[in-house]
Order: sequence, then C-alpha cells, then structure tokens
Amino acid sequence: VTLVRIGEEVTILKKTEQFLETSTFKTAWYEVTHNGKKGFIAGQFIANAHKKSGSQHFYFKKQLNDEQGVLHIRTVFNNATKAHTETAVKLLNSNISVAFEKSHDLENVVQIVEINYYGDSCGAENGYSVLFLKDNYTLVKVADLSLIGDGGIYGLIEKFTYKFKEENGQPIIIFTKEEEEAIDEEKGWFETKSMRRTYEWNGEKLVPEFSKEFKKRDASN
Repeated sequence: VTLVRIGEEVTILKKTEQFLETSTFKTAWYEVTHNGKKGFIAGQFIANAHKKSGSQHFYFKKQLNDEQGVLHIRTVFNNATKAHTETAVKLLNSNISVAFEKSHDLENVVQIVEINYYGDSCGAENGYSVLFLKDNYTLVKVADLSLIGDGGIYGLIEKFTYKFKEENGQPIIIFTKEEEEAIDEEKGWFETKSMRRTYEWNGEKLVPEFSKEFKKRDASN
C-alpha cells in the first residue's frame, strides 16, 4: 500500500469497472502509475485541473452526474502539511474556466475565485460565479452573475466592481445590471436599461442581502 500525497501527479492507465460506493458518492476505480508503481485510485480523489494563486493551491474536479453537475474544489493552504479545505459548488454550466481576483481589502477575504461559464450557442447564458476565499480558507459563494448576447437583438451584462468609499476608505462592491434590447432593428433603435446597487461585505456576507430583483417603490407610500 502506497500513500499518494495531495498534489502528486499520477498517470491514468484505464478506468475499471469496479466502484467505490459510500453514503455520499459512487466513483469508479482507476488504474494508475505513480513513481514507477502501478496501483488503483478512486476517481473521487483524482483532480481534473490544478491552479496556484498566491500561496494557495486549488485542485478541481467536475462531477457531471446531472445536466449541470458539481465542481469539487480542494484548497491546499499549507503545502508542507497539505492542510486543506473542501468545497462543492453546483455548476450553472459544464463548460467552465477558473480565474482569480485580489481581495480588494474586503474583511476576512484572502482572495476572490471566479468560475466562468460559457454557453454553447448564440443567446445562451454565460457569466460567472463569485466565491470569496475567507481567512479560514473556506470558500463562500457570493453571487451568480449573467452575461448574455443574442446577435445584437438582446444583451445582458451583470458584474461586480470593487471600489472604496471616498469619505472613509471602506471597501464596497457595486453590482451593475445593464440590458439592451432592439426596439426597431431596421431603424437602429435600441432600448438600454442600467441599474446598480452598492453592497458592503461584513466579513461573513453581503449587506444588504444580495438580490438581482428590483422592485420600484410604491408611490403611494
């Protein structure tokens, strides 16, 4: 029996017909080689991709059990001891990439992780999920933001912009939502709507609670 440490590379020879099944998952065993030796590793513990950002190592594994699937993220925050945390994020789309953003001085945030989604056709919803890596190295999903372009007929852009209040330097997050729709494409008339809302991060969550819904104030109140 040989222990393969987190982050060590293996070469997959084949997927077997045998499965490891627990109360929470079922995964196939893979025949692999490691340091010249052959063995078997459960697929649950084999990452599809690895990225390093700052002093953290991130290992990603997509599990596509349904139409959208789940992205399992292992965050190794001590490379010597391999101390790590585990996070499972429900995917909005299986075609993804991962990017990183600095913390922008947000309280208890080490860095920001963005899971980018790519639609497979014109008009399909793209966008990204925003996750904050907190100083205890747990990942917290903050928001799902959309990006849609439909051949010049309709467009939607949602995004976060990180700024600081002028009066006290407090970090804030500005959510903007911009929509453009063709009213008379032949004559070049387009209707554009733009809305924004300012949020603060209190170290645990967005304040006020994040929402993309907007309701106009009742004029009678």
